[in-house]
Amino acid sequence: MFSLDKLMVYDKALASAASLARHSRSWDKRHAVTDQLLRASESVVLNLAEGARLRSAAKRQHALDYAIGSALECAACLDIAQIKEFLCQDEALEEKRPLCEVVKMLVGLRRAWSVEAFREEPSRYGKPAEWLFPHERLDAYRLSLEFMRWFHGLPGAPKLSTRQLRQVDHAATSLVLNIAEANGRYVPGKF
Repeated sequence: MFSLDKLMVYDKALASAASLARHSRSWDKRHAVTDQLLRASESVVLNLAEGARLRSAAKRQHALDYAIGSALECAACLDIAQIKEFLCQDEALEEKRPLCEVVKMLVGLRRAWSVEAFREEPSRYGKPAEWLFPHERLDAYRLSLEFMRWFHGLPGAPKLSTRQLRQVDHAATSLVLNIAEANGRYVPGKF
């Protein structure tokens, strides 16, 4: 077992979750992205804590895989929030940068935990690229965001005034988030 107070990534993930919660406090709760962002940001922290308490390297890595996937979901939620005009581009980028650092640190920790040694690799976070996360390069991801933009532009869609509009919002949100999370499934050398 590993002490959470010694993991730099735990503090960064916790700070990111708190910041995301502050941003989403004013968002319309009828939009699927509001709840999903909170659950995904909490999942990063909780899965990291779960991994730290486990003894088996394979089980620790499995918990970190979930934490990585949830962090990527958070980044996708920020893209959706930007489309829905809950955040401006600068605010979304301001939240994505620490998330990117958390993902990189989680991947480094996953590598370190792949053996029985307990050490945390430092983040290699440098200058931001045009895309911060690998899923942002995918055509499927960009097309799913385009669909979300189109849907959000429909009359009545921003307020989700009907059950049908809420269902489409939920399905479209799930599509975007599933692409981001699935692309984060661990592949050596991805980050």
